[in-house]
Amino acid sequence: MPLIDNKPAWLNRIDFSSEEAGKSAVIIGTTRPVEYQVLKVEDRRLQLKLLETRLPEYRKRALITTRFQSAVDRITPTQPPKTNDTIVAIELREAVPYAVKQTNNIIKINFSPSSIPPKPYEDAKLPAWKKVLAEPGVKPMSELAQTSKTTDVSHEVRKELKPVKSNMSLEERVMSSTPTQKYTGEKIALDFYDTDIKNVFRIIREISGKNFAIDKNVTGKVTLTLDKPVPWDQVLDLVLKMNQLGLTMEGDIIRIATISTLAQEEKLKQEKLKAEKTALNQQKALEPLLTTYIPINYSNAKSEILPHVKQILTANRGKVSVDTRNNQLILTDTAEKIAQARQIVREIDRVTPQVIIEARVVEATNTFVRDLGFDWGTISIGPFYEIGATAIDFTLLANNLPSTPATGEIGFNFFKLTGTPFSIVDAKLQVSEREGKTNIISSPKIVTLDNKKAKIKQGLEVAFLERDDSGGSTVKFKDVDLLLEVTPNITPDDRISMKVFLTKNEVLDPTVSPPTLSTNEADTELLVDDGDTIVIGGIVKSSLSAAERGIPGLRKIGVLGWLFKNQNRTETKNELLIFITPRIVKLAQKKQQI
Repeated sequence: MPLIDNKPAWLNRIDFSSEEAGKSAVIIGTTRPVEYQVLKVEDRRLQLKLLETRLPEYRKRALITTRFQSAVDRITPTQPPKTNDTIVAIELREAVPYAVKQTNNIIKINFSPSSIPPKPYEDAKLPAWKKVLAEPGVKPMSELAQTSKTTDVSHEVRKELKPVKSNMSLEERVMSSTPTQKYTGEKIALDFYDTDIKNVFRIIREISGKNFAIDKNVTGKVTLTLDKPVPWDQVLDLVLKMNQLGLTMEGDIIRIATISTLAQEEKLKQEKLKAEKTALNQQKALEPLLTTYIPINYSNAKSEILPHVKQILTANRGKVSVDTRNNQLILTDTAEKIAQARQIVREIDRVTPQVIIEARVVEATNTFVRDLGFDWGTISIGPFYEIGATAIDFTLLANNLPSTPATGEIGFNFFKLTGTPFSIVDAKLQVSEREGKTNIISSPKIVTLDNKKAKIKQGLEVAFLERDDSGGSTVKFKDVDLLLEVTPNITPDDRISMKVFLTKNEVLDPTVSPPTLSTNEADTELLVDDGDTIVIGGIVKSSLSAAERGIPGLRKIGVLGWLFKNQNRTETKNELLIFITPRIVKLAQKKQQI
C-alpha cells in the first residue's frame, strides 16, 4: 500500500488478543497506513517490519503472553539505530500457520492454535505478592480510616512532560513526550492482562505500605507488562492516567476517585468558600458604623498616614478625611477597621530622631595642617596628634569627587576622624589659634530632623557699581560666601549617611567691576559613625607680600643703593578647613492615647 505522505508514522498500538479454541492475534496500530514486511527469521520467530514508522519511548517494552492459551509467547518492538523503521519481533511457542491482514492503519496477524499448553502460573516468576490476586475484592471506602484534613487535588507522584519544540506536529508531540517526574518508590515488575483495577491498587498498597481508599464508582481493567522494575508510585500514576482517575491525600490516606468526581468536589468546595465569603461580607454590611478621631503627633496626617488607612476601609461603607488644622484623621467605619487603622498609626507615627551638626570653619597655616598629619597629596594613616592620652586618627574617605586636582587648581578633599570626640578636636583648634597657626572663622551648630536639610552659610556681600546705557550707575551686591548644606539620614544600625553640598566663592580681582568670582563646589554622600568628625579641606589661599628696608637717601642711589638696602618677599599659604561632626539625638516615645 503506498504511503499517504512523506512524514514517518508512529506506532501507537501493540495488542494481544486471546480468542476461542486457542486462536490468537497480534494487533499493530500506526498513526497512518504504512508499508510492511513479514519475515520468518526462524521456525518459531517472526519479524514484522514497519517501513517509515517510528517507535515511541514508552512502547519500547516487551509484551509477555506465556500464560495464555496461544501460540504466541512474547512480542518485542524495537527500532534499529539511525533508521525510521520499526521491527516487531514475535516469538512463538511452536510453528503454526498465520495470516496477515491490513485494514487502513491496523495490521492484524492471526495465529492458529498451539498444541503446547501455557506456562504454569507457578513458573511465571512474578512478585511474591501474587497472593493478593487470589484475595476477595477490596474493602469499601467506608471501612477504612477517615480523616477530616483534605489537601488539594494533587500529589507528588503526578508527572510533568518535557516541553517540545513548537514546530513539531501534535502527533509528534504526543509520541515523543517523556516523563521528567522523579519517582522514589520501591521498584516492582508487573505482568497483568485484563486485571481488575482494584486488585492492582491492592498490590500497590501491599508494596508501598500506604493506606488506600477507593471510591465505589472506580472500575476498570488493567493490561500492563513491566519486565524491568519501576517505582511503585510511577506504576500508580500510570494506572490512574490509563483509567482517567485522580487521587487526593486525606491525612495519611490516599483516596482514589474518578477525575469527574474530584472536579465536582473541587467545584463544590469553591462554591462553599464563595458562599462563606458572601455571608461574611453580608454580616459586615450589617455591622454598625462608628466615627472616631485619631490624632497624629509626629507625621503628616494627609501625606504620610491617609494613603495607608484608605487601603483598609470597608468597601462602599468606610470613609476617612483629614483635619489639617489639628493634624488628625476623622474615620468612619466598623470597629474592626478602626482598630486596624489605630495599629497603622501606632506603627508609622513615631518620633523622628534628630541630628546635631557641629562645625568649625578654620583658616590654618601649612604648619598646622602638617601637624595634624595629612597632606592632601600624600596621605599617611595613623595617630598623628595627641592631647594627653587621646590620639586623633584620620581616615581618608571615599567620595565621588575628582582625584587630586592638578597644580594651580582648587579642589576639595575629605577625611574622617574616627573614635575622636569633637571636644578633643575643638581643644586642638583652640590651642592652635592661640599659637597663631589657625583662625577660627565660624563655629556654627545646628539641629535638624532625620532626612531634613541643614544649611550653614557665612560670607559677605561685595558692592560694585553697574552702569546703564544712559551713563547712570547703581550699586549692586554679589554674595561671596561659604555655603554648607548637610542632609543626614540615620540608618537602622545607628550610622549617619550624609549628603554634603559645599560651595566657596572668592573675589579674584576686586578692582574689576563687576568683580570676578572664583566658585568651588563639592556634592557628595558620606557614611560615618555617630560622633565621627569629617574634615573637608583643599581650599588654599596664597598671599605674596614685599617689603624694602634701608638707609634713607642712600638706598635710592642707582646700583650703589643695593649696598644700603634689602628687600623681603614673603609668600603665605593658608588652607580653609571645615570640621563637621554629626550626632544622633533620640527623644523618648511618649505613650499616646489613640
